[in-house]
Amino acid sequence: MRRALSPNESHDSIFNIELDKLYRKGYRNILIDVDNTIIPWNADSVSVRLREWLGKCRNLGFTICLFSNNKSSRINRLATELKVLAVPKGGKPLKAAFRRALRHINGNPQNTIMIGDQIFTDIWGGNIMGLYTILVNPISTREFWGTKLNRFLEKKLAGRGEPG
Repeated sequence: MRRALSPNESHDSIFNIELDKLYRKGYRNILIDVDNTIIPWNADSVSVRLREWLGKCRNLGFTICLFSNNKSSRINRLATELKVLAVPKGGKPLKAAFRRALRHINGNPQNTIMIGDQIFTDIWGGNIMGLYTILVNPISTREFWGTKLNRFLEKKLAGRGEPG
């Protein structure tokens, strides 16, 4: 069980990920969680730094897709603003959700990375599908109540320490 909950990499934030190294290894797609991975939970403002990071991803040749369990209107609006693809109301960690996301980006497990801040949705689901998984620390402590429960379980069952 612990192996299914362990990411391939862990970083403080998306900005510490070595994108060029991953591209050289053959990865071409990035499925990325939204809330507390790239912006604070339920926020709509996007930082200049995030825009620059997404630009770097695109310049390297990555296809980027926001993959969120959050509502369609918000995620689609954000994707349009950022000029990336989106799979809202994702259903992570279910295999069907990841299959749908892979179809949406014309990707496969061998060329796709899943980046997120939660072990029981982003990492577990990505690992079940055989994706390369990257866990980042949450941007904010403000979260959905269900996520707060997941954080407690992450500490107890997956051995995840405090963010930071």
